[in-house]
Amino acid sequence: MIKKILFLLFISFIVVSCKHELENPSWETDMIVPIAHAEINISDIVEQTDYSSNIDLGTDSLINLVYSTELFGSDYDSLLNINTVTEQNVSKVADINFKDINISDTITIGSVISEIPLGTILFPDGGNASIPAFTGVSEDDTTLIDGSEYFETMTLSNGYLVITITNNFPTDLANVHIILLNEINLSTIADFTYPLIPSGTSLADSVDISGQTLDKNIIAIIENMDLNASNGSVGINYEDAIITTISLTQLVINQATAFFPEQEISETLKEVSVIIGDAQLREIKIKKGEVKMIVLSTLPDTGRIYYNIPSLTKNGVPFVSENVIPPTQFGEWTTITHNFDGYILDMTGKEDREGGDTTNTIYTEMFAFIDSTGELVTLNEMDSFCSYVELTFVPEYAKGYIGSDTFIVDPKTTTTDALNKIISGSLDLNEVSLNLNIENSIGADAAIIFTELNTDNTNDNLPAVSATTDQNGNIVIGTNYNINRASLDNGELPITPTNTSISLNAADMIEIFPNQATIGCNIYLNPSGPNTTEDFIYTDYTINASIDAIVPLSFIANNLTISGTISADLSSDEEIEIDELYITLINGFPLSAKIDIILMDEYYNVIDTLFNNTNIESANTDEFNKVTSPKQTVLTINNTNFDNVKNVKVISSFTTSSLTEHVNIYSYYSMDVSLSARFKQIIGK
Repeated sequence: MIKKILFLLFISFIVVSCKHELENPSWETDMIVPIAHAEINISDIVEQTDYSSNIDLGTDSLINLVYSTELFGSDYDSLLNINTVTEQNVSKVADINFKDINISDTITIGSVISEIPLGTILFPDGGNASIPAFTGVSEDDTTLIDGSEYFETMTLSNGYLVITITNNFPTDLANVHIILLNEINLSTIADFTYPLIPSGTSLADSVDISGQTLDKNIIAIIENMDLNASNGSVGINYEDAIITTISLTQLVINQATAFFPEQEISETLKEVSVIIGDAQLREIKIKKGEVKMIVLSTLPDTGRIYYNIPSLTKNGVPFVSENVIPPTQFGEWTTITHNFDGYILDMTGKEDREGGDTTNTIYTEMFAFIDSTGELVTLNEMDSFCSYVELTFVPEYAKGYIGSDTFIVDPKTTTTDALNKIISGSLDLNEVSLNLNIENSIGADAAIIFTELNTDNTNDNLPAVSATTDQNGNIVIGTNYNINRASLDNGELPITPTNTSISLNAADMIEIFPNQATIGCNIYLNPSGPNTTEDFIYTDYTINASIDAIVPLSFIANNLTISGTISADLSSDEEIEIDELYITLINGFPLSAKIDIILMDEYYNVIDTLFNNTNIESANTDEFNKVTSPKQTVLTINNTNFDNVKNVKVISSFTTSSLTEHVNIYSYYSMDVSLSARFKQIIGK
């Protein structure tokens, strides 16, 4: 900033009219013609620089240059990221509960009477008769019970076979003995004996068939069945029957070839706890997020998973999903992804949970089903339905206790060329106010400790100059600066941030003409732990720091030497040839200078030196170093060939009117610059 002010005080009036438009009158030879005139004040000069962002005029018109830049902005996208893999859920065939299988067989009284000699005459259908006792009414009678509607073959890890006999005959049954066999190998499945089954009643018995293999056809052999005498005359109805029902229940399959019905094979309702450092979150909104269900099904039938997160909502609608899982072909896993961008996640656990609300908890529901193909398929106990879930969230905001994390901003060096044209001399600034401004948009208390803050001129081989003390006398490096939390408007945006300012006098940091600055710090969130006020963080609005350098133009300069090169095409053309060039300066600034002006070609080779150590006088000043009247300096350039001149190098050595007292630069100071020329010929012909 200082370089630009001092350098442009001189050089701006040279280049201000380089592009001046000339009219086309007829001028006499040897006539001195004014080419350009300008009045330059400090505001005109500073507004052209790249290094100052603002000019502040004090009440006394003393100019303050205000320079502002961002030092760092914190990135908290990764602070509260959630990456959770749920535990694997495996549903094996052994865990599947198959529906009970019921197979019935019927023996009518009519079929029994027809086997008795003269039975239909003695006991006509619809008549009444007294039935005598018959032994062995059924001996070694064989019935095939067909289970092919349900299965081809079935080996059981667990199961029960239940026989229920319902006696609808008009007389009691006695000494009933039934054997069940597999049709293929005639292996015995079960053996039942019923001493008495009264008329009009049912009697059931069961046997454990765990470990047995059942064929689709089961042979039921009635080894014996006696018919007791009726109690007097009874009605005869040939449709009255003995109904035998075989039930297979509580089946757990070891291996089976069967028509498997559609059914639910697992239900998992659980709360998933998420670890996010020491944060305890109540709610987050997801900026980017997804759920991946990774599933492997060795079942031959298509599967379905209903995966729901009731506490995850978008526009008030909870997240639910139905996902089709194909059978694996070569052991490959099926991955199904759902996007969660823009969803709000309540992390207080299941609604109305026992023990009340909690934090960092996601309630999920998973229901797994096996579909039915309607075809015979073979399953064994090793067939399984295996799944797990990956949850990945990057929050847009989070509410709750966001934790007491530490963020290290490693020392970062920034280079600057603001003062790179100052090559020697000294500068004594009266005052430079350096303000470190910290804006906190996080709803959490914080602290910042600067580990490094300095400026350096790497060309002088001297140590960097570090910040010293702040406005309260604290040493800047290592001091713990507290930063208050931001707040929301009724728990919603907009955020009202807090601002913390740390001021220090940084004149010594600027006077070395630095070409780089280094800053490093540590940021601590919630250094004192949880607060009674709930935290919040919006990852787009965090902690940012900037620096404001306020430089009042009050300084002492002694042979402050500045070098600069400007582009200036002074080559003659066919109509205009400069004989003499006059530069008239009326200096209203309290700055004197010695200058060298060197002409150069387009490759920066030296063509000629116009001026060497030429004086430009300072304005007249009073005892307070305040300008009382300007000084005029006229520079004449003649007998100079301007051919091939494309660049002009200027070396200026500035000195203030006082070397013991600081000189102020006021807004009304200016320099009057006139440029005129004597031409060798008439212009316009």
